[in-house]
Amino acid sequence: MPIYEFRCSDCQQKFETLVRNSSETVECKFCNSSNIKKLISAHAITSGSPDTACGTAPCSPAPACGAGGCCPGLN
Repeated sequence: MPIYEFRCSDCQQKFETLVRNSSETVECKFCNSSNIKKLISAHAITSGSPDTACGTAPCSPAPACGAGGCCPGLN
């Protein structure tokens, strides 16, 4: 059961929540709005060699954001 990160479009707060299935309705923990957007979590981005990313192929040998490479304009 994955934990997803969301941002509320009404109050602009960011929050994480456990989502048990794709049909589950998620509401903002701060204002109870259902007007939310799922975010791409930064913890999914790693640096170092492919071995440190997941330990097995087909991990990308490209450097992660912050190390220069995949996010032009952010480095």
